[in-house]
Amino acid sequence: MAHSPSFRKLIRLLQAACSQSPKTKLTESSTSTKPNWSRRRFLKYSALAGGAAIATTAIAEIPHLQAVWGYGTPKVAIIGSGIAGLNAAYHLKKLGITATVYEAKPYVGGRIQSQSVVGDNLVSDLGGSFVNTDHADILALADEFELELFNRVEAANQVTFPESAYYFDGRAVADAELLDLLRPLANQLVSDAALLEQDFDTYAPQFDQFSAADYLDQHRDKILVPYVRTLVENTLRTEYGVEPRDSSALQLLFTALLVDEDAVNLIHSDEVYYIKGGSGKLVESLAAALPGQIRVNLPLSKIQPQNGGFQLTFSDGLVTEADYVILALPFTALRRVDIQVDLPDTLARFIREVNPGTNEKLFAGFEQRVWFQEQGFVNEAWTDLGYSQVWEETQRQPTQSKASLTFFMGGDEVYQAKGNITRQGQRFVNQLDQVVSGAKSASTGQFYRTNWAEDPYIGGSYTNFQPGQYTEFGEFCTLSQMTQRKDRMCLSAI
Repeated sequence: MAHSPSFRKLIRLLQAACSQSPKTKLTESSTSTKPNWSRRRFLKYSALAGGAAIATTAIAEIPHLQAVWGYGTPKVAIIGSGIAGLNAAYHLKKLGITATVYEAKPYVGGRIQSQSVVGDNLVSDLGGSFVNTDHADILALADEFELELFNRVEAANQVTFPESAYYFDGRAVADAELLDLLRPLANQLVSDAALLEQDFDTYAPQFDQFSAADYLDQHRDKILVPYVRTLVENTLRTEYGVEPRDSSALQLLFTALLVDEDAVNLIHSDEVYYIKGGSGKLVESLAAALPGQIRVNLPLSKIQPQNGGFQLTFSDGLVTEADYVILALPFTALRRVDIQVDLPDTLARFIREVNPGTNEKLFAGFEQRVWFQEQGFVNEAWTDLGYSQVWEETQRQPTQSKASLTFFMGGDEVYQAKGNITRQGQRFVNQLDQVVSGAKSASTGQFYRTNWAEDPYIGGSYTNFQPGQYTEFGEFCTLSQMTQRKDRMCLSAI
């Protein structure tokens, strides 16, 4: 699942700012006609945000190893029933292996949950929501389970109002103005990203020692107005869930690695699709395809070697054995487990030291789509109003007369918005009303706020590397590294 619309939009802005002609039309593509080493690095890095692909690839080793070692049908335990764990169990089942999925909570799905929280029949994705055009695993599952997709881009093109808006300094900033002001910083980002293209191993450690805030401070002369910096910082807040001071500068430069000045072509198209009915339909379909294989309310407390396999101990005292174990849960949750299995030192340190970012959503119900106006937006808006982004949550429900917005926060914004949910929701709507007239009067007064960071089995949002951590841990925890290991314990979710 994609994080938010911010990443795709920033790449488009950077491309336009770096283009020779400001009027060049931007196109989107999920593949690049200019393959390069840095692109491969970036794609491996981006795999850290989720475990579905890792789990799917890693399980392919199990039948191969069984054939080599001569065992019968293996006993496989999967810890965690998020998309990674359910997907792993589903693919194993198709290979003829029935795995048992153990879930700490009373329900499945992990960070993918869909509910009607701010109005009858208004579906809200509390966690993972958007689907990228290059999410082959997710798209294949949606097709297999006959889940209907909603194309956000096509829908926006059918409406005459702006697709996106930028609300800074109390006004809507025009695209042309923003591109002119962004160009100096965009050129600097692309220039430094070119160094990574030339020699990643030499330059990456140098940039990794700086925070994104340090990098922006160093190039303050290229930030012509304060809101340009705010816009870039908002991307880090939404994509990684942290303030710029807590992000490696590399994470900022990775956005520029996706900018191709020659082709002006997106090589990583994001957030195009919604799943109609909510992304929760996907985990519901996976769970339904695994009857009798899922056990809930069983937090894992200890894992240790046993008879060539593993012994698993759960918090209620249940003890079981498995030939293979797939740990499909956030690394923050792994810190609660007594792991008595030898792990590579770097991986053990990664589990202890690398923390996820913090992102939350605040949903607000409205009587009508008041944001459909010349100063409004169809898809999303970036702001300096106390929330980095706001987008329409009910875009996939165009026939509904009522609608809802998602106010998306990251980093310090999350902590600044704590307190009474209704009061915070009204504050956000009132701020939006300053730039989108009628927002306040159209509000239904129904609000809902997520709290993923306080969930002991989730602990946050997306993998974030602080200064110095990417070159320390990033290369070890890649898709290729994890799937090349022939261990019987697979760590499938990061």
